[in-house]
Amino acid sequence: MAKELRLGIAGLGVASNAIIPAVVEHTNVELAAGADVRENALAQFRAEYGAKTFASVEAMCASGDVDAVYVCTPNRFHCENVISAAEHGKHVIVEKPMALTLDECERMNAAAEKNGVLLLCGHSKAFDVPIRKMREIVVGGELGKLGMINTWNYNEFMFRPRMPQELDPAQGGNVVYNQGPHQVDIVRLIGGGMVRSVRAMTGVWDASRRAEGAWAAYVEFEDGTPATLVYNGYAHFDTCEFTAWIGEGGQRRHPDTNLRARAAIRSAADETALKESRRYGGSGEWARQAHGESGERDHGQRTFGLTIVSCAHGDVRQSPEGLFVYADDAKREIPLPPGRNARQAEIDELYQAVAMGQPVYHGGRWGEATLEVVLAIMESARERREIRMSHQIPSPE
Repeated sequence: MAKELRLGIAGLGVASNAIIPAVVEHTNVELAAGADVRENALAQFRAEYGAKTFASVEAMCASGDVDAVYVCTPNRFHCENVISAAEHGKHVIVEKPMALTLDECERMNAAAEKNGVLLLCGHSKAFDVPIRKMREIVVGGELGKLGMINTWNYNEFMFRPRMPQELDPAQGGNVVYNQGPHQVDIVRLIGGGMVRSVRAMTGVWDASRRAEGAWAAYVEFEDGTPATLVYNGYAHFDTCEFTAWIGEGGQRRHPDTNLRARAAIRSAADETALKESRRYGGSGEWARQAHGESGERDHGQRTFGLTIVSCAHGDVRQSPEGLFVYADDAKREIPLPPGRNARQAEIDELYQAVAMGQPVYHGGRWGEATLEVVLAIMESARERREIRMSHQIPSPE
C-alpha cells in the first residue's frame, strides 16, 4: 500500500532518535524529508532512509515533497517553524513545550487556522494507556466523584547532558518548560482540563546549572478539585522505585542511573561532546544513555513518575502492567495492553485526522492551555502568589 502522508522532520537532534522509528513503523506515513544545520546528520539521514534533506526548516516547509512537518527543533524555534509550516500549507506536530509564551501560541494557532492546516501538540504522557484509563474511570464514575490528583516524578533530568542554551530559561531551557507539559497534560486530562488557578515554587539547587530543576505546584480545577505536581530532576531519589523500576519508555531502568548521570558530567566540554553524541548522526546509544534504560524490549507500562487519582470510593495508581485500584471492598489490578508510545500515538493521531477526518485531541488550543499552566508555575514562583487561568479548554473525550 502506498504511503498516504509524507512527513518531514524539522531538527535531527536527540528527540528525532525517538521520532524517526515511529514514523518508519507507521504503515501509512512516509519519512519523506529531514532538515538540520549539521551536514553530518543530513548525510546519515540520506544514506539511511533515502529521504530528501534540507539545510533549513523553511526550505523543507516550502518543498512539495512533504505534506506535514514534525517540529522538534530547540524550544525557542518552535513558533517560527510552526508558522512557516502552516503558511506553506503543511500540517504540523510540534514537540513540547508548544512555545515559550502564550503570545507565540496565539500566533501559531492563528496561522494554522488561517491556512486550514492541523496543529497537534506532542509529545505528552497524556497519550499513555494508564493515564487514559484513569480518565475513563473518572468519567465512568465507578469510584464516585473525583477528589484529587497527585503526580510526582524524581529522576536525573538535570544531569542528562545539556548544551549551554538548554540551561538558559530565556531560551526555554529549564525543567519546567521541558518536563512540565507532561505532568500538566496528565492532570489536565484526568481532571477535565479546566484549571482555575496555580500556586507553585521552583528550585535552582545546583550552582553550576543555573536553571530551574525542581518544582512543587498546587493546581485547582474550576470545580474545586485539587492536584499536586512535584518534580525533582536532581538525580537523588528515583520514583521508579515505586513502579518496579519500569521507566517512561516502558523498559527496565537501572537503579544506579542517578549516580551514573552525576558521574558522567565532568566538564562543560565533556558534556557538550556527550550531548552531541546522542543527537541523530552521533555515536551514542541515545535510548540507553539518555534515560538509564536497559535497551531490552518493553517490560511493562510506561510510567512518568507516580500518579495517584483519588475518588470518593477508591484510589488508582499505575502498576507495572496497568493500574492498581484500591476500592472500598478490595484491591485489584487492571491489566492494560502496552499500547503505542507517545510518538507513535501522536503520529497516528495526525494521520487519522488528515486521512480520515478524525478530530485532533491534542490540538493547538489544548497545547496553549497546557503551556499556560507551565508558565504559571514559573510566574507564581517568582511573584509568590496564585495565578488565575484564562486559556483553558475541556479535556478531549
